[in-house]
Formats: sequence, structure tokens, C-alpha cells
Amino acid sequence: MNNRIHIEPEIVRQVIGGDSKAFGDLVNRLMKPAYFHALALLGDHDEAADISQETFIRAWKARKKIDVTRPFYPWFYTILKRLCLNRARDNKRRQQTPVSSLPGWIEPAADVDSPGDGLIRQEEHRMLERALSELDMKDREIIVMKDLQGLAYKEIAELLDIPVGTVMSRLYTARKRLKQQMEEAGYEHS
Repeated sequence: MNNRIHIEPEIVRQVIGGDSKAFGDLVNRLMKPAYFHALALLGDHDEAADISQETFIRAWKARKKIDVTRPFYPWFYTILKRLCLNRARDNKRRQQTPVSSLPGWIEPAADVDSPGDGLIRQEEHRMLERALSELDMKDREIIVMKDLQGLAYKEIAELLDIPVGTVMSRLYTARKRLKQQMEEAGYEHS
């Protein structure tokens, strides 16, 4: 598993044993990935913060069910994703903040050759954010994991509990849908 989300089995054992300091360390290490995964799924800062906190509460309560022979983060991510899916279902009737209006959702490329290039990149950045926000949750989730967070196919497969081939297939399909969204928005890549 990637070092950004790998938790050593010894820390997991301590958490299972009720060590609140070890759990605090775990929270500190996973706070950002949990928040950004929830944000990718829900598209709302406040909802992502609430869900990531709720995930930690649920993980603590269910700590006795953790299998120390398996990576911790996929177990944790399953809780996070289920909470996100439930929240999205519950919020379907309410107006949601589109992902495209969230500052810092996607970091634009910093390397620009001229001021004109910077403006073009900023507009491309806004179009990408809008297009991503219009994708369904499953497509957005896999694109964010691979293309924005840089996770390997194997890591994504572990987190989603699917075969690597399925990850590749879903990613291909999601990228096609994203490309279509971008083209419909008027983006022309040369």
C-alpha cells in the first residue's frame, strides 16, 4: 500500500487494544486522505468534514473487528464510502454545492510560459472542475484516486475491493465520460 495511507500493523494492534494515543496518531495520519476522499465522493466541504469525522468515530467503535493481517486503510475506506453513499442518498432532495465551486478542489499546474498561458490554464482548470462535478460518484471517485491522488491500480483495487482489471476498465470508462463532459463544455485539447 502507498506510504501516504499505509498504517503499520503495530499501530493497528494498539488501536484494537483501546490505545487512544495510537488512535490519535492514526487520525492525524488519515485526516487529510479521509477528508479528500469524502470530498471527491460528496462534492461538499462541510459534508466531507462531517463524514470523515463520523468515519473515525465509527472506526473507533468497530476497532475490535479490524483484521490486523490485512491493510487497515481499505477497511477504513469502506466505512467512509458507505457513509458518503448514505449521505448522498439522504441529500438527493437538497441542493448541493457543486464541486466546481469549491476552491482548491483541483490544483492547477504552476508551470506557465506567459501570462496568457496562465489564463488558459485557469480556464481549463475551471472546466475540469465543472466536468468532474457533473460525473456520477463512481466515475469521480476512480478518476480522483488515480489521476489526482496518484494511487496505483493495485491500491485502488484494494480500496474498492475489486480486481485490478476492473479498476482499469472503470477508469477507462470514467475518463471517456470526463472527456465527453469536457468536450460538451467547449474544451478543445490540441
